[in-house]
Amino acid sequence: MEFRIDTEDQDDDGEALLSLYQWLYGDDTLERTTEVELREAAPEDGAMGGAWDVVNVVLTHATALANLALALAAWRRTHPSAPPLNAHANGTTVTVHTDDPEAVRRLLEALNTPDSGAEG
Repeated sequence: MEFRIDTEDQDDDGEALLSLYQWLYGDDTLERTTEVELREAAPEDGAMGGAWDVVNVVLTHATALANLALALAAWRRTHPSAPPLNAHANGTTVTVHTDDPEAVRRLLEALNTPDSGAEG
C-alpha cells in the first residue's frame, strides 16, 4: 500500500514534513517493511519550487501498517505544535490530529477502501 502524507499548513517551508521524513526514515521498526521518500511537488505555473510537499510511504507488508501508525503517533506526540497530517491513498484522505496509535491505525486502515474519508 502506498500513502502520500502532507500537512494542512505548508507555510513552514516544509520543516514539518522534513522532520516527519527523518523520523520515519530513522525508525528501525519500519526499516525492512517500509520505503520512505521525501518529494517536492511540481510547482504551479509561475510559482517557485523548493519546499518539501509530500512524504511518500510504501508499505511492503500489510503488518507494517501498525508500525507506521505507531511511528506517526510518536512523531505527533513529540511535535505537538506541528500541523495536522493528511494521508492520501486510493482517492481517500484522512487527517491525523491525534497521537493515539490505535486511532491513527484505524485512520490509515480507512485508506484501504476508496471513498471512506475520516478524521481523527
